[in-house]
Amino acid sequence: MNKKINNFKELEIWSDLYFLTSIVQKQINKKPTENLEKMSEALIRLTFYFQEYSNNKRLYEKALLEYKSTKNRAIERARKSEQENEKLRKQNESLSI
Repeated sequence: MNKKINNFKELEIWSDLYFLTSIVQKQINKKPTENLEKMSEALIRLTFYFQEYSNNKRLYEKALLEYKSTKNRAIERARKSEQENEKLRKQNESLSI
């Protein structure tokens, strides 16, 4: 559920950025001013910042999932080893009798 909400939030931000940049671009095409140029540059920086933030967040979540998966596989191998060890110990005890 959280992933879906985050996707909606990101979509909303991308829509807002597109809306703002298109308005600024239309105004620049009509009558370029120094303030509009600065607004355009600021929106471009915000867009790149948000893209990098989104990528970093996605890669962090991917790495975290891989770490958890690796940990779970190690735990499963340890449990199997313990079970096999217990099985061999019982076989050894039965042969010793």
